[in-house]
Amino acid sequence: MQLPPTDVLLTWPTANYTDPVTRGNAVLIVTIICLILSTLVTILRVYTRLRITCTAGLDDVLIVFGLGFAIAMGAVLSVAEQSFGWNRHIWDVPLEWLPTVSKLNLTFQILFSLACSITKLSLLWFCKRLLGAGSKGLSSPYNIAMIIGMVVVGLSSALFILISIFQCRPIHAYWDLEPQYSYHCLNGGAIVFSASVINIFTDVLVTILPMPLIWNLKLPTRQRLAVISIFALGIVVDVAGSIRTVYVWKSMIASYDTTWEGWPVLLAATVEINLGLICTSAPALRPLVTFFLPRLLSSTHRYGSNRQSRSMKRSWKLRSTTEASKHSRTSRHFTSHGETPAERLEVFRTVEMKTYSESRKDQSIGTAYDISTDRNYAKQVDEIHLTNGSGIFHPSSPSERSLSPPSPSIRSDPRGILPSRANESV
Repeated sequence: MQLPPTDVLLTWPTANYTDPVTRGNAVLIVTIICLILSTLVTILRVYTRLRITCTAGLDDVLIVFGLGFAIAMGAVLSVAEQSFGWNRHIWDVPLEWLPTVSKLNLTFQILFSLACSITKLSLLWFCKRLLGAGSKGLSSPYNIAMIIGMVVVGLSSALFILISIFQCRPIHAYWDLEPQYSYHCLNGGAIVFSASVINIFTDVLVTILPMPLIWNLKLPTRQRLAVISIFALGIVVDVAGSIRTVYVWKSMIASYDTTWEGWPVLLAATVEINLGLICTSAPALRPLVTFFLPRLLSSTHRYGSNRQSRSMKRSWKLRSTTEASKHSRTSRHFTSHGETPAERLEVFRTVEMKTYSESRKDQSIGTAYDISTDRNYAKQVDEIHLTNGSGIFHPSSPSERSLSPPSPSIRSDPRGILPSRANESV
């Protein structure tokens, strides 16, 4: 680490180490608030994927790592501001602090790059999952664009981290104050500024790429606009990245007062990273809102593109109202909330944007039965189609039937409900 030239040092005022002018504690306050919000949203996202939709994937693992690096970055920034003068003028920072300041600066740059790139990769992988795994999806322009975006983000971050670590030879020359041994260092300001410009490009890329994909999803227009609006919050991330780049120029290239001019970089970086985490996780929370507040998202449980899905708005589930003997056989299929695991899976089995129902072969769930209602209501005859076996049977008495909200299919456990005893259990 080199001090400024002598002619620059002579222009600096007398150092004030005891009661210096500072920019306050805004970095600490903003960091705490942003980390609380991003951590809460990320936890809700993971809960949604693990407990409600059961669709956890690589994007969820990446977002957890991104949050971890964001928390580490926030800790570094808070320590640097509160204990090592990052909110002071550089001439008010004691010389013995400067090596630690340089180490914290390098650590901040690496953690920021990791958190930022991993968050972007999580978002792009999430969008890639929406494309499906079919052969058509793998070769679609959207899928290719997502892969290219992930490669660009990953390579740019890896290059910046490697260049930042090895910009000085030996490495410790970066933080040693006026080293007396032979060393060589690259222009650190130019490296960080170039990385910031590339980061703006990748921010815009990640903001734009999901838009056509979301618009082409089979969702009502209102919901598509709502989801696009969530992704459009990424524009705020782009603005924060642009502001950070401006102050990177001022602090590391246009001025020697790096701590004072670079203080806004800390604020912009905190907002950029945490808002990126929130925007990346927000679309995954839709099933959580639907699960607990279904009226906020009043669409039906299925958005299938075929006409059969749309025509099943009047489908009915049959629920038994028989005596205690029936209750003893079926009570084990109900959760503590009064709903069967099959209902829980069928209603909210979703990949955020495309809600669907699926038959899942699982011993704990059992065999799937499709129940539909004859259109001639006057006859009061319901047909029950068994997908695990064959045949159609009719309930023996209308009094054994009760109506419940529309649902295209339910699942029952074959150990408690056998096709031969369907009249008893339905």
